[in-house]
Formats: sequence, C-alpha cells, structure tokens
Amino acid sequence: MLSALLLILMVGVAFSNVGIVNSPHNLSSTGPGTIKAVSENEICVFCHIPHHAQISVPLWNHLLSTQNYILYTSEFLERTGYPPPQQPGFNKGQPGIISRMCLSCHDGTVAIGAVYWVRGTNLYDIGQTIDMIGVNPDGTMPATEEGYIGTDLRSHHPVAIPYDPNFTYTVGNSTKSIELRDPPTAPVKLYNYGGVDYVECTSCHDPHKYDPVVNKKFLRIDTGATFGANAQAICIACHARNGWDVSAHATATNTYTDPAVSDKYGVNTVAALGCLNCHTPHKGQGIPFLLRWSEEATCFQGAASTSNVSACHGTGANNTKVIEPLLNLPYNHPVISISGVHTNLDVLFGTGNQTPGNEGITFDNFRHAECVDCHNPHMTAPGNHVGQADTRDAVNAGWYPSTPSNEVSNVLKGVTGVEPTWTGAGTQPTQYTVLAEATAEYQICMKCHSYWALGPATQWVSAYTFSDGRTLLDGTPYNLTDTAAEFNPNNASGHPVVVSANQRPGSYEPRALPPEAMREPWRSFVGNVTMYCSDCHGAANEAGGDPRGPHGSNIKFMLKGPGTYWPTDSQGQFFTPSGIITGTQNVNELFCNNCHDIPWIMNNVSPHNSFAPMVTAACVECHVAIPHGSPVSRLLGYCWFPEPYNYKDTNGNYMLKLWGFRKDYDGGNWNIGDRRDAWTEHIGCGGDRGMCHGYRRGSGQYDCYPDSPFVSNCGEFNPPAQLPTWCYQ
Repeated sequence: MLSALLLILMVGVAFSNVGIVNSPHNLSSTGPGTIKAVSENEICVFCHIPHHAQISVPLWNHLLSTQNYILYTSEFLERTGYPPPQQPGFNKGQPGIISRMCLSCHDGTVAIGAVYWVRGTNLYDIGQTIDMIGVNPDGTMPATEEGYIGTDLRSHHPVAIPYDPNFTYTVGNSTKSIELRDPPTAPVKLYNYGGVDYVECTSCHDPHKYDPVVNKKFLRIDTGATFGANAQAICIACHARNGWDVSAHATATNTYTDPAVSDKYGVNTVAALGCLNCHTPHKGQGIPFLLRWSEEATCFQGAASTSNVSACHGTGANNTKVIEPLLNLPYNHPVISISGVHTNLDVLFGTGNQTPGNEGITFDNFRHAECVDCHNPHMTAPGNHVGQADTRDAVNAGWYPSTPSNEVSNVLKGVTGVEPTWTGAGTQPTQYTVLAEATAEYQICMKCHSYWALGPATQWVSAYTFSDGRTLLDGTPYNLTDTAAEFNPNNASGHPVVVSANQRPGSYEPRALPPEAMREPWRSFVGNVTMYCSDCHGAANEAGGDPRGPHGSNIKFMLKGPGTYWPTDSQGQFFTPSGIITGTQNVNELFCNNCHDIPWIMNNVSPHNSFAPMVTAACVECHVAIPHGSPVSRLLGYCWFPEPYNYKDTNGNYMLKLWGFRKDYDGGNWNIGDRRDAWTEHIGCGGDRGMCHGYRRGSGQYDCYPDSPFVSNCGEFNPPAQLPTWCYQ
C-alpha cells in the first residue's frame, strides 16, 4: 500500500515537472531563466515541501510577504457597489492567501531563495536562503524583470475579488448585468471561501503549465494555436462581453505593422487579438480598467508600441478610421488636450445630481471628452457613421445619408446618453433621464452640450466659453449654448434633430418648408424625417474619405459640407439675398446651401427677393446666428435676443432687427411671391423708427406676444417691458 502511494506521488511530481523544467519557474541551477539558483538543483523546493509545510495546501514552503498591497479599485466598483478586492491575508481560508503565494516572489519584497525547508534543514530558523543569480543584492526579484508585480496592484487584474455573475447595477433607467459567465469556462477556476467565490492569481495561471510559444505566461487555457488565442480565451472564460461578437473590433481584419505584436502573440490582426488590443492583465498604463495605455492612446495604439505602427486609430492605421490627426486640428473635441478627468459612469453625475466626492461630467470641474464618451468599444458595430451616402444632388453629393435619421448609427451603439424632460418654448430643460444606451445621436451630444453639463443658462447662453478662445467679430467671447434648449420640440422652430418638422408641437402650419427649398436627401422626405447633429458638424472632407463625425476640423465649429462659411463669406462679408441673387457672393460657400437650395429660395420666396430693405439685409439681421432652434418661427430672432444668437458686427452692434414675425397660416401655404407671408400689420416692413415688423399691441399677429393665437409664450425670450436701446438704432 505504501509503495503504491509513493508511486502515485512520484508520477504526479514527474508530470508536473514536464511543464516546469523548461520554464522560468524552474528556479534550480538547471533552469533556463535569468533568475536561478547558484547550485541548488531541486525544482519543486522553491514552492513546495512534502513535510513541515507552512500552509497545508498546497504544501507551501516559500516565505510569504508581510506587505500591505495597494489593491485594484475603480469608479465602476465604487459606483455600482460591487464588492472590492480584499487585502490578501495570512489565515487559511481567507481571501487572497493563494495570490499571496504567487506574490511571495513576484512582489519584489521577499528573497526568491527564502524557503523554509531543504532536505530536512530549516533554512528559515538558521537565517539562510538559497543563493540565487539574477536577483537584487537582497535576493529579491528586480523591478526590471517581466514577471515583477510589485505591491501596487492597481494596474493588474484584481485578485482576492469576489466573483458574482448575478450582480446587477443601475444606470439611469436601466438595470445592467455585470457580464460575468456563470460559471467560468473550465479550466479557469474560482476559490470558495465561506461560501463566496473569489478570483486569485491561479484562477487564470497554472504555474506548472508552460510552453515557450503558445503558453509563455503559464495560462490555464493552452489549447489554442497561438499565445494570442490562449490569452484571449482566458479573458472570455469569465467575461461575457455582451454585444462583442458582432462588434467591429471582433471582426476587423486590420493588421499591425509592429513586428513585436506578432512576435509576442503569434497573431497581428484586430479580430485575432480581441481583448488584447486594448487591455493587458498586468502593468498597463491606463489605470483602472487594465488599459494598455492611458485614455485615448489605447484607441490610437492598441497592442502596438507606438501609434504609427498600429492597426487602430492612430497615425499608422490601415484600412480603418484614422482619428488621431483630426483631434490635433484647431477645432476639436478636447480628447487629447484634457486628460485624467474622465471616470466610468460619470454621466450619472450631471448638474443637480452631483454627490460630494464623485467626479462627474459637469463643466465646472470635470469638463472633458474622451473616446468612450461617444463610443462603446465593446459594441460599436461595423459600417459607416451614416450608412450609404446620398448622391442625388450635385452640390452635396456624398455628404449626407440617403435615409435621414437621428437614430444612433453603428459606431455609436451601446453609448450612454441623456434625454431631457422637455419644457415650454424658450426655456431651459433642467430634468434629465440617464440612458444606459442612447437610441438617438442627440442624446449622446447632450450629455455635455446641455444643462446636464453646462448648468443654468440665461436665455440659453451658458457661463462657459470655447476653450480655443473664439470670439464674435468685435472680440466678444463666444459662449457655449444649451443645445437641448435650442432643439426643444416646443420651440416654434428648429432643425429636426429631436423630432421632424411636422411633429414639432411648438410649431404651427405650415410646419415644413416646400420641397423646392431643400436639397436631397431632405427634399424627398421634407417635414417627415429627423437628422443627426453630425449632419452639420464633422470632418472637413468627409465626402472625400475623412472619418465621419465631429472629432476635429480646421473649420470653426467643425462645420462640414461643401459650404462651410456662416454668417460671413470667404471675404468677410455678411451673406445677403442680393449678394446671392446677383452672384457677387458665392452661394456655394454658404453653409446653409449644403441642405437648402438657397438660390431657389432667394429667387422665389418673398421677402428675400421682393422688398429692397430685406434683399440687402444680412441673413443674421433676421435669422438667429446659431441655427439650432428659436422660440420664433423659421429660425428668426428678435432684436432683444442675446449674443451669440444676436450676432455682432466688428463695431459691436447687434444685428437682429425684427420686433415681430409670424408665418402665413391661412390655409397653411407659403403663398410664394407674396411678401405678406412674413408680416401683416406693416406692409411697408418699416413700422416705427425704421425697424422691421414693428408691433402694434393688440394685433395678435406675432410669435412670442401674449395675445398671439400661435406662439403666445416664449419663456425667457418674451418681449421685455422696455426694449434695449439697440432695438431703436
């Protein structure tokens, strides 16, 4: 019986040695690694001893560290309430003891040769260690060794952390899963202490399994043909990654030109590397979340050493969207210029929902824009940002989607957003619902470009200015405005970002423009479709191949399309109907002409062509300079509106001239050629003091006046009791 038992033990030891002998874990004098014994030729003794073991399982022989480790943590764990890792302890049955065994060499605080027993001699009691080469003078692992972990575990996969696949958390209006498999795929294993499953170092690593090509990191899964396949298999053995299998990053065949990637992993395409493009389980620079590099650098470089040899979104990308150069252009989202501010789930903490100690998304302290604010790398799907481009109109061919929509495009799938609770016309929405997954593009944009991040605004104008220092013509700082207030469907007019023109409750007939006033694709759907924010804001040459989306541009406000000038032309002159009609101004420079057939409007629609003062007036003498929306119909503005809606000339003079406006409502027609569709009370369009559309109290004709049967209340934009002095100038 004893002989049989010894045979079983000997066979077990021999089997274990198969994976260790030629691995770095062979610390004997025969080992192949840089760290090994001077003369000790036993292999197992560095970890195990059959008798006198200090811990019964697994017959442990190496001195353990007494260090207090800095454990992994993240805003995600804190904000969701998921149990954090626990300090690895000494007592049997306490979380972390298994990992502490590994760390007894890898944390660099205990001599590699510090074992208790060697062939019946207790080295610990006599103060001796096994002599080693390749170690520090005190016998510990050098920090330059690839296997060095240290005592700061924040950049390493969490150990001593509970594994709870049933855990859920709340994001806004949704309950989300933790996306852990139940149970993990074998042979990945968990350790149960007191009825709770925990992750330890040896959940992923088996110190006895090694292959210099396909399993150079002692992974439990080693059946793949490459190290990259085995490393990714370890990740997905636990992490379900909902939506990943059909994402762009799971299917992209882009190839790294960095030879080090192929040398290390045996594969060099984005799809083959999977998780490894962005994450590394040990010593990543992006803390937390195990990112390879900090923030946007991960998106640029992926697994490469630099972005110029990457398969991702850096300067060296091939067959993909090269984003990095765009973010360095003069007008951009501050992805590169602002770092260290983004935190996971910070969208939960907007204006009015700020908890002390929690970092959020507000501009006061947390202004930022990172790639993951707009893109979910686990769910972003293949395909263009806007789908197939429309080519029917020669002026704007290739710029806009053939089927207009405001629904999130493939590249925006799975991104958080906010939905305003819409208030009355001319007011600022201040209540928001956080969405775990936005369904419309504007919900993503409004995380920052609304009260949720900007805070209270006066007449929609916030206290914050553009970080690039842009100004109006007279040098007045250009303040950011609340786009949720501007696109509010209860306003009398606005571009159809939230709802279509015919569905706008704050408008009245005729809601839509005539088809002739639009270019394709809008002409075919006039009044009945929505649009993207990114139909107007994006890269300078999207039709020519620039990655679509508002990453960066050399054009102010990232205006995109064949025409990029507004409200002045390339010569610095304000656009006017007469300039366009006579051809003295190039209408193809005009931003509005990208979607609207401006020559047709100027030649066919009164008052642009029939009344001399209007024909020679600048566009921004009637229309708000930010054409997102207005409490007045047809994106018109009144003289008391604030800048930047009320544009200023170089002398600081406000330009809006209107006191009142209403659309023709008799039959809901444009009455093309009839100037009375713009005003009724003052046919001469002069009124008193030479102003346009002067108001006669009691007429009930104009938007924003209390006796109007159309738009009687414009909130903060109602006519003041005393008009400002410039209304009379």
